[in-house]
Amino acid sequence: MDIKERKRAEEELRKREEELEQRANQLLALQKVIASIQSTLELREVLQQVSEAVVVNLGFDHSFILVLDEERNVHRGTVFSTKGGSELIGKVERAMSQTLTELEFPIIRGYSREVDEAMEGRVMIAHHLYEIGEPPLTREECNAVQELLGAKTIVNMPLFTRDRPVGGIIAFTEREELTEVELEPLGILANQAGVAIENAILYQGITELAQRLAVTGELSRIAGSSLDIREVYQAFTTEIKKIIDFDRASIALAEVDRLRFFAVSSEVETGLGDGVTVPLKDSVTAWAMENKRTNIETDFTQEMQFSIDEEHLGSGLRSAIRVPLFSKGEVFGTFNLTSRHPNAYGEREREILEQVAGPIAAATVNSRLFIRAREHEAELERAYNELKAAQDYMVQSERLRALGEMAGGVAHDFNNILAIILGRAQLALGEVKDAKLRKNIQIIEQTALDAARTVRRLQDFARVRSDRPFEVLNLNQLVEAALQMVESRRAELKETGGITIEISAELSKVAPVAGDAAELREALVNIIFNAMDAMPEGGKITIKSAQENSWVVLSVSDTGVGIPEVVKGRIFEPFFTTRAQVGSGLGLSVTYGIVTRHGGSIEVESTRGEGSTFHIRLPVAGGVKERARPKRKTPSIKRATILLVEDDPEVVEVLGLTIKQLGHRVTGVTGGREALDAFKKDNYDLVITDLGIPDMSGHEIAKAVKEIKPETPVVLITGWGGQVDQERLPEIDGVIAKPFSKDTLSAQIAEVLPTGNRGKRG
Repeated sequence: MDIKERKRAEEELRKREEELEQRANQLLALQKVIASIQSTLELREVLQQVSEAVVVNLGFDHSFILVLDEERNVHRGTVFSTKGGSELIGKVERAMSQTLTELEFPIIRGYSREVDEAMEGRVMIAHHLYEIGEPPLTREECNAVQELLGAKTIVNMPLFTRDRPVGGIIAFTEREELTEVELEPLGILANQAGVAIENAILYQGITELAQRLAVTGELSRIAGSSLDIREVYQAFTTEIKKIIDFDRASIALAEVDRLRFFAVSSEVETGLGDGVTVPLKDSVTAWAMENKRTNIETDFTQEMQFSIDEEHLGSGLRSAIRVPLFSKGEVFGTFNLTSRHPNAYGEREREILEQVAGPIAAATVNSRLFIRAREHEAELERAYNELKAAQDYMVQSERLRALGEMAGGVAHDFNNILAIILGRAQLALGEVKDAKLRKNIQIIEQTALDAARTVRRLQDFARVRSDRPFEVLNLNQLVEAALQMVESRRAELKETGGITIEISAELSKVAPVAGDAAELREALVNIIFNAMDAMPEGGKITIKSAQENSWVVLSVSDTGVGIPEVVKGRIFEPFFTTRAQVGSGLGLSVTYGIVTRHGGSIEVESTRGEGSTFHIRLPVAGGVKERARPKRKTPSIKRATILLVEDDPEVVEVLGLTIKQLGHRVTGVTGGREALDAFKKDNYDLVITDLGIPDMSGHEIAKAVKEIKPETPVVLITGWGGQVDQERLPEIDGVIAKPFSKDTLSAQIAEVLPTGNRGKRG
């Protein structure tokens, strides 16, 4: 018996020695922990060390630290330590349907048993988590969390300092029971932690106050540093972020019945970006304008005060604070912060933001005034530039119109001269038998025809209407046709000169235009050739089509040498060229004439060394009617009696001889009155009259002829060529442009003579 008692005593002594050693080790470890937490004033670091000490040094399985938020009067979760690792933390948060740092216990008597015990400073030991965690957790959530943690005993150890609570430690263990001896180290740690936490909170408050003052001063400086609100706002939000966390910041301004978001800075996509407007009615800004005070929403999931909250919640935002911005005592907008966390804003944030709202409002007002002044200045500058461009365009148009009239007049005179030369040459060819002499006359004939083509290009520049009826055209199809026409020259440049020119088309869907397909193709080809000439080293040409309201715009861009500013105003003048060895200087002037008589305009943008872009604007087709002329076959005729009216005796002579060679009888006169007297006396099958007769115009002669004998055809011959609008002259049956060949004259006579009259005079 003595031996058994002795052994029991020895065993008991050994256990007590082990317990004493374990306690000594715990106290030694606690001493180190306490020394460590007392050596720092960083609150987060203090809380982390306390939580880890509960698990590592005091033998508990899990530890959760709550800290008192005096402003909101709640215990808020801060740090969770566990032997189970980060995966367990994720499982626990999913079981709670919230993060551990969102867990809060309002410090209100009667809220829960845990709160009442904590406010009295009493330690609470429970075997079911819902005894401590219900509310805010439901019983089901408490049971799910406890099962995940495998805890059979939960200790709620209050953190006190100077008889007031600063937080609490909730420790979890899988042991069924805990002795006073096992709880004593936790109490010692709690006492020391309470002091360390209070010191850290005080230090944090002082640090934050100093930072707040620094930020406030910096915000005041920023407000007066610039009139660019975005520059100011970026600096504002950077400074505010130092003391208040947010995921989205914005200024909302009231504009009549709309609310405009201005200077948005957001890490969350909400669809309410900078410049977006929403109705002002029932908005938070309207509320602030009426109440003139700050609005705080703690959690959109619990309550939505404004329609915009639904948009924010759908983007993951949970809480917001909106501070009114004042100008002259009235609210004109709000400064808004929103967060993905609930309860992110309270009295602290309200106090800070109301202090900085003044500089924000002043900066916003000043910036809006600056923007309006700059917009007004830009508007004035734009109006000035538009006026200057319009004046320049009018000056250029008037100059080109004058040049056109001059070119048309010169062309008319040249055509009369060329008509005599060509007529005499063709008459001579009909009589000359000598081969050498005949060849010389043929050279004269060809030279006259070449000169006629040059004159005709002058007339193309001067002409204000097309001598062919307009049709409805697809401009994109014309571009494709023009590209095919220039392809041979592009290939030739590459093969002979090694010049690579890339041509691309970016054609949008556009409405049809009214015009002459051949002329518009020629205009486009002229511009493309001009672009090729401007790229002696090769480059790229881009053709784009687009529609702007009732206009179709065709743009041709090149990467060439560009057009000097001193030259730009003259490029559409006839015979003007900077490439004397390459072109005649008529290409762009002809293009200008074509576009103008199509009711459009042509402009050029160019920068020296960076290329040029020509913009052709043509009106969308509307009500285009083509004049259909019945096509007759041209039967051969034996003989007709023709009255020829021409004020130039030389032209009368040569044209009369040509008509006689064609087998007709002709009477030539040089005046309008004389012509009408002759027409009344004799029976003529056809009247051919010049347009410009001194005493009576060709129009008047034709009209008088039709009044006397309506069935008599009248053909107009003129040096004005395509400038004559035959559609406006119903009494005219045909037009022959000087100079013309004998074949052209013969075909026109056959075209207009009624079949029944041909050959009557045999």
